[in-house]
Amino acid sequence: MFKRAGIGILLLSLGLTAQASPLREQYRQAEQALKQDNNEQYRELRARLDSYPLVPYLDYRYLAGRLSSISTKDVQDFMNRYPDSQLADRLERQYLFRLTREQRWREFLSLYPSLPNSTELQCAHYRAKWATGDKAGALEGAEKLWQYGRSRPNACDPLFETWKAQGGQTDEHIWQRMLLAYENGESGLIKYLAGLLSKSAGPDGELLMALDSNPAILAERERFDTGKHHSDAIAVALTRLANQDPSLTMELYPRFQRHPGLNAAQQAEIERSLARRLMFNRTHEYRRWLDKRLPEVGSDALFELRARLAIWEQDWEHLIGWIDRLPADEQNTSRWQYWRGRALAETGQQQAADKAWAKAAGERDYYGFLAAQRSQRPYSLNRQAPPPAPEWRSAVNTWPALPRVEEWLALGNKSAARSEWYHLLSKVSEPEQLALGALALERGWHDKSILASIRAKAWDQLDLRFPIVYRDIFRQQAKALKLDEPILFAIARQESAFYEDARSPVGAGGLMQLMPATAKETARKHGISDYRRSSDVYVPGINVQLGSSYFSELLVRYDGNRIPAIAAYNAGPGRINRWLANSGSRPMDVWVENIPYRETRGYVQNVLAYSVIYQEMLGQPKRFLNAKELNDVY
Repeated sequence: MFKRAGIGILLLSLGLTAQASPLREQYRQAEQALKQDNNEQYRELRARLDSYPLVPYLDYRYLAGRLSSISTKDVQDFMNRYPDSQLADRLERQYLFRLTREQRWREFLSLYPSLPNSTELQCAHYRAKWATGDKAGALEGAEKLWQYGRSRPNACDPLFETWKAQGGQTDEHIWQRMLLAYENGESGLIKYLAGLLSKSAGPDGELLMALDSNPAILAERERFDTGKHHSDAIAVALTRLANQDPSLTMELYPRFQRHPGLNAAQQAEIERSLARRLMFNRTHEYRRWLDKRLPEVGSDALFELRARLAIWEQDWEHLIGWIDRLPADEQNTSRWQYWRGRALAETGQQQAADKAWAKAAGERDYYGFLAAQRSQRPYSLNRQAPPPAPEWRSAVNTWPALPRVEEWLALGNKSAARSEWYHLLSKVSEPEQLALGALALERGWHDKSILASIRAKAWDQLDLRFPIVYRDIFRQQAKALKLDEPILFAIARQESAFYEDARSPVGAGGLMQLMPATAKETARKHGISDYRRSSDVYVPGINVQLGSSYFSELLVRYDGNRIPAIAAYNAGPGRINRWLANSGSRPMDVWVENIPYRETRGYVQNVLAYSVIYQEMLGQPKRFLNAKELNDVY
């Protein structure tokens, strides 16, 4: 059934393509002429295509295919003709690489006088400065690029050679970069840089390489003198060892604290690394040291980590003190107002707790909804009405990229349409982004309305951020599997923001982001015969059928409790089972706050919050957590 719906959409798309202007066919013919290098036929076809939305792509392919022979003027003309197109940036970048190869430095700076984003082109930029007389600027830039803890592109070598010839790349420069490489764990770069040191500085490089292989040799105190380089090496090695073996570091560190070359900043960094690892390990050993030193050397991130450790240990008495060390604006977020209320309630200060929860409950997020439920307040949705969508013809005149988006969608190339949309949003103001979001919603470009609302930071525009997409499909699956419809919408919204062709870096695909193995096994278990090949996850009906069926499995596994089921949808049941086994029966909020993976923690919180938002969008009664979810131990 779902397969037929997907085919229907495909046939509709093909029908639109077939009925479109003859310009589409001429465009295809022009593309073919370009591929066959039939210039006469290409020029004849191109002359009649000025009004076709995708003609910039044709002009780009023509110029990019002749990059070695076109002129700077050709590139500038293209950029002037299509200033709103991402292709202008792409052609300019490719041409800059050609100018670099040909060392046409004045043209390089004329075409792009600012510092490029690409490291290779930054090196070219400073080579151009050197060649055109700005030698001080070139050398300053070379030194900045050199001081980096990872490898630089080979294209930077000529710049570094020039800098070296002018007195750069001294032993001190090399040593400082070795320290950066050590901090990044770049053993190969450390070895390479050690080979550049002079004979007199060579032993220092050998010591750092030895520490890179085994920082525990810090125990061999006779290997270290009081010189600056040895102090630097001790500092970075202790910092790394603190993360690898905090117990050994606690044993060795007092011996080095009195080392004359170890300055206060280095000692603080070692102690921060130690504190971070001790808190990650949740060890009670060295707790007195931790709580004594953390107020002296701690950062905002470490104070937050210490507060989370107090939450895990349900140390309500001391939690408030750690919250008080966070920045004022962080303390006032719904997250920390919720936890302040939780600690106050647990220590018998109910009135003060209710005040904190009232503040948190004003926010539309996981903590706000949790505070509202605990204090029996209504959920704050703060929903703003969307702005009126601009009239299409007027919008096209304002934003010439829109016809390109529309045409790519008509041709079924959602990726190209999305790329155009991204680029368009990056070039306009926030009010324009909001107007574009309203236009996208009106035209059924739901993933694009979401992108526009995010770019405009229009957090209260719930209609743009949480559209109702494929309602019939989600409703049917919810009914068939006896699931709440809003939770399925919430998962899809979190997973893909309703981009049907979404594909994760690890290979999950479609609206509800299913891995190929999961999709195949779920189809087998649930008799989903429409799923025949891995690409079927990009058919919305099949994807939602698979995703909702898999989620229903997880709900059964976790006795109907959505919280571990949602976590398992993101991180896999194996990890969740281990976390539950090792958690020691914590309350729901304590367990969620200390989910080891930040991604999964945020995922669970978002899906739960989005489910309430979708209850609002679907016109259903609003409920955050049921009694079982709230009162179970995890």
